[in-house]
Amino acid sequence: MKIFSTYGPVNPKENYVVSRTAELADFINRVKLGRYIVIFAPRQTGKTTFFQWALDSIAADTTETFFPIELNFEIYEDYTASDFYASLYKRIYEEIDRVFQKRCERFPSCTSQYLCSSFYAAMPLQRRHCRR
Repeated sequence: MKIFSTYGPVNPKENYVVSRTAELADFINRVKLGRYIVIFAPRQTGKTTFFQWALDSIAADTTETFFPIELNFEIYEDYTASDFYASLYKRIYEEIDRVFQKRCERFPSCTSQYLCSSFYAAMPLQRRHCRR
């Protein structure tokens, strides 16, 4: 039995949700055109869910050459600078890997090496991550 959700992203299998197919297609088209986009609506109207659907749709599109990644900077509010950069690097790496998985592709070693070398000198934590 489905229920109404009043917080966070909704799961269409568990919660009632309004399909926004036309709006989603328009949003994705604007992203592909490189347009600036603002999602503005009252609380609890599906902004986060809509945004996550858009990211998932773009990530699954094997014809695309870019990687949509979701970063929430609110979680870093109390981080030190070194912890912030280490965590941010790890999150970017994980998000890019997630896109490859959604596209049923392997994370190319050259991309992984590039990411590691780009951040290698900056933080000791990245060095540990890249050695894996």
